[in-house]
Amino acid sequence: MMNKIITQKLNENPFRPLVDIVYEILLNEIINFNYLPGTKIIESKIAEELGVSRTPVRDAISILEKEGFIQKSAKATIVAPFDANDYFDLNNFRYVLEPLAAGYAAQRISDNELEQLYNYAQKIESAYKSGEYKEMFKAENEFHEFIILCSKNKYLIEAYQNIHPQMKRYRVYITADASLYDFLCDEHYFIYNSIKLKNKEVAEAALRRHISLLTTKSADEIYNDNRKIIKKKLEVMNNLAQK
Repeated sequence: MMNKIITQKLNENPFRPLVDIVYEILLNEIINFNYLPGTKIIESKIAEELGVSRTPVRDAISILEKEGFIQKSAKATIVAPFDANDYFDLNNFRYVLEPLAAGYAAQRISDNELEQLYNYAQKIESAYKSGEYKEMFKAENEFHEFIILCSKNKYLIEAYQNIHPQMKRYRVYITADASLYDFLCDEHYFIYNSIKLKNKEVAEAALRRHISLLTTKSADEIYNDNRKIIKKKLEVMNNLAQK
């Protein structure tokens, strides 16, 4: 019998390929640390849990492997371990992409879109105050993605969409330090105000400053964040298992 989530998504769109749905489910499990880095991926077990044949699972795993979320070897298929070099490469690319998008947004954003951007900044503040990782990730993703969309530059939007899954995966390391929460709230209001000025150079500088903060930690510090997050997730899983 099919998993409830798959049934729901097929009801929403009966023509959607099953492999796309399985891919989305597995990607979310990885991004949300329900499948921890290094965890073995067992094709038959996933197929059984989802109530589907092994073919869409195998195809979804192949896509995730190409995107760098899963690694295959002769011994096993696993969730890709954290890669500090990839983390820094991604943020260096963001350092080029997002300031450029902010500059375009400052010139092209409408008043209604400005109001929506402010709402997203408020959602970030609420999320950080709640301390809920899931809400933080969602609010951060919405804010930054909306700026890209407001650039109204199809090439920037396409480039951002290509890295968006990896950004969602690595955002957990950006938000790992609770001592930065108040600062990060202020940062997003600062970005909003820079775009509100409708000045291209000011908006670009604000995003450039923001992205540069993501690479101030060393690789060792990022690895330590990774270990802390995994430890915390395992503790939650163990507590649930004992209930």
